[in-house]
Amino acid sequence: MVIETKKLIATIKKLYPVQQFFKNRYFPDGKVYYSEKALIETKKKGRVAAPFVIPLVGGIPIEKDGYRAHEVDAPYIAPKLPITASDLEKKAFGEDPQSGRSPADRENEVEAEYIDDLRKSILRRHEQMCTELIMTGKIRMKHFSTAEDAAKDIKYTEKLLRFYEGEFGNIYRFPKEFASMTAKEKIQELYKMSSELRKRQVRATDLVMTSDVSMLFMTDPEFLDFYDKSKVDIGKIKPEELPDGVVYNGGININGVVLSMFTYDDEYEDMDGEVKEMLPKGTIALLHPGIGETVYAQVTFVKDGNFRSYAEKIIPRLVADEKNNMVEVQAFSRPVMFPYDWDSWLVGNIYDTVSGQSDSDSGAETYQLSRTSDSDNADGRKTAEEVEAMRTKAEVVAYAESIGLTGLDDSMKLDELKNAVLDYQEADLMGTE
Repeated sequence: MVIETKKLIATIKKLYPVQQFFKNRYFPDGKVYYSEKALIETKKKGRVAAPFVIPLVGGIPIEKDGYRAHEVDAPYIAPKLPITASDLEKKAFGEDPQSGRSPADRENEVEAEYIDDLRKSILRRHEQMCTELIMTGKIRMKHFSTAEDAAKDIKYTEKLLRFYEGEFGNIYRFPKEFASMTAKEKIQELYKMSSELRKRQVRATDLVMTSDVSMLFMTDPEFLDFYDKSKVDIGKIKPEELPDGVVYNGGININGVVLSMFTYDDEYEDMDGEVKEMLPKGTIALLHPGIGETVYAQVTFVKDGNFRSYAEKIIPRLVADEKNNMVEVQAFSRPVMFPYDWDSWLVGNIYDTVSGQSDSDSGAETYQLSRTSDSDNADGRKTAEEVEAMRTKAEVVAYAESIGLTGLDDSMKLDELKNAVLDYQEADLMGTE
């Protein structure tokens, strides 16, 4: 059994890399800090034109661009898996029942398998943090003490990394229902989004969509007339280089704005057992590679009676518990994802409330972006943002019953439960006006 953390770190670096589309493309790895805190630096691109001055003045000072540097307490990600004697007494997956192998023979293989499983679970959380940042401009992190608390979504300490001032300004609202738009109107909306970013001194190169949005484009014959098939060399698109859940749709040129189109439908299973989408259905995002980066803080734990610190992206660890006759395989990571410029992307949702309409008139089916508020309701009810932040069915059902909405149960999907609560609150509010 290999128990030296440095050797385990060296080993995990040699494991087959996991493709992470969002993290690797938009928030690639940066520095690892020998500290419990990580330094993040953001800056808004300035638009100030230099002044004309008379020669004797020598110069006129102008306002500095919006630069911010913060040291933040890095979040703590630490999954673990136990290995018991009974686990090693069973034959491994694919092992010949007549192999005659002993538990000791299987130990290293099981440890390596568990370390890889934990590594992949950490990387999935990294990916989820990056997509949440793009969708909301912030990363909401709940730190739990036990797996039971995590499954029930209770007894947690919450941290929030927020990368905007006032309201989140990167949401784009479409002027009418997207599905009813002509191909020309859809393309014009993409151009408007790109133009808005150019006003912010940002050049978007990627159009990232969920599959339902992609199908609206790719099944529209008029749109395909704009789709430059002649310049999409399928022979140069290597499927093995694209991570699971991502499809490259080729490129499109809209009046000189060249966009690479990606369909992204990755999912993850959260600690509450719910399978969730990395991006909500209906998402359209205009991005560019290297929007920001991911930095890491060190991890400190007791080793051989002394505290040891390790500054790495992922730190594996093995802890033997002779009293309980088991070995725990652990893995740690303390990532901080951040954008260089907090105004450098746009994200919209085709099911969102269209511009110029109220929520009550929109008929929208999903409300991830349209029903948000940073302030509490006067009657003490949760805001739409707080409802959307709920992560378990039990939490939503309990809240629904507390406001007088009955009839909801676990047979419904989590999004359906949330939408039922939001519709109930909205209908109740309209009835009191």
